[in-house]
Amino acid sequence: MKNTFLVIGLILSISQVFGQRTMGQNESAESQPIELNEVHEMVKNLANSIAVNYIDGKKAPILKEKLLTELKEGKLDSFNEKQALAKHLSEILKTWSNDKHFSIALAGQRQMMPRSYDHFANQNYFFEKLEHLNGNIAYIKFNRFIPPGNAGSLVVSAMLFAANSDAVIIDLRDNMGGAPQTVGILAGFFMKEPTLININDTRATGVKQETWSVETDVIINSTNQEILTTDLEKLKNSPVYILTSDYTFSAAELFSSALQGHKRATVVGEATGGGGHGIRPFKIAQGFTAFIPFNRHYHPVTKKSWEVVGIQPDIPCTAADALRVAQISILKELQKKPNHDTKIIDYLKELEAQPINKMD
Repeated sequence: MKNTFLVIGLILSISQVFGQRTMGQNESAESQPIELNEVHEMVKNLANSIAVNYIDGKKAPILKEKLLTELKEGKLDSFNEKQALAKHLSEILKTWSNDKHFSIALAGQRQMMPRSYDHFANQNYFFEKLEHLNGNIAYIKFNRFIPPGNAGSLVVSAMLFAANSDAVIIDLRDNMGGAPQTVGILAGFFMKEPTLININDTRATGVKQETWSVETDVIINSTNQEILTTDLEKLKNSPVYILTSDYTFSAAELFSSALQGHKRATVVGEATGGGGHGIRPFKIAQGFTAFIPFNRHYHPVTKKSWEVVGIQPDIPCTAADALRVAQISILKELQKKPNHDTKIIDYLKELEAQPINKMD
C-alpha cells in the first residue's frame, strides 16, 4: 500500500492579533439582567479602558467623554439587560469612531477568531474555488484567512494548483479577514525572499511590530516516488491580480496592501472595507468584554494605513465585474508575448461581449 505524506514547514514571524468582520452577536440562551448602578460601573470602566487602549490618541478621550455624557444625561438608564446594552454600546462606538472593529460582548462570547476552527472543516475552511481559466490563468477564491494549523495545507494546495499558470487571480471579494499568520504564508509564495509587508504600532505601549512574508518548505514523500514541488518558484514571477469589494476586510486588506505596496499585485474592483486596526479583548466590569482596536497597521513602503479609507484598487470597477476585468487585463498582457496562445483573441471577444459597468 502506497503512503504519501505532505510535510509543510512553516516559519512564522507574526504574533499579533487581527480581527475580522463580526459575524453577528452570539445571543445568550437566557436574558441577563443588569441594575442601573451596574450599568454605570460598567460604562465608566469601559470609558477608561478605551481612553488608555484605543489606538487613535485623538479620538480616545473624545469617546470616553461621550460615554460619560451618555450616563450623565440618563441615555443608558433604560437598559436593564446585558445583551441589549452590549449591542447598543457596540453600535454607538462604531458610529462615533467610524471604526468597524469596535465590539462589546458578554464574557465568553467570541467576536474575534475562535479558539478552534475544527467546526469549519465541513466548509473546507472557506476555500471555495480553484479553477483553471482560459489563457492558463489560475483562479483562487477563499473567504476567510483561517490560521495555518487548519488551512495551511489548503494554502499550499492552492499554490501547487496555480504554480504552472501564466497569471494568478486571488478573489477576496467575500473575504472578511482572519489570521495574519496565513497572510504571511500566502504572501511568501509570491515574494522572492522574506519581505517586510506590514508594520503595526500600539499607542498604549509605544511598541511596534513587524509582519514578514514567510518561507514555506513543501516536501512530498512517497514510498515509491519523489514528487517535486520546484514549480512553486514560478509563482515568485507570476503576475498576481487581487479582486476586492467593499466587503473585503481586515486581514484580507493586509494581504492586498502587502502585495500592492510592493508592486507584486494589481488590485481590481472596489475600495475595501477599511479595517486597518488590530483588536484584542479587554475585560470590563459586570462580566463584559470590550474588543478594542489597539494597534494600527500600515505598509512599510507606502506608510499608508487602510483604516476607514480601504485599499484603493489599481483598476476600479464594480465588484461584479472584477473577475472579467482582471481576465481581460491579463489576457491583453499575455497577448504581447511572443508565441502566445492564438486563442486569446477569441477569449477576449467573449469576455468583452458584455459591457463593463463603470464606477460612479
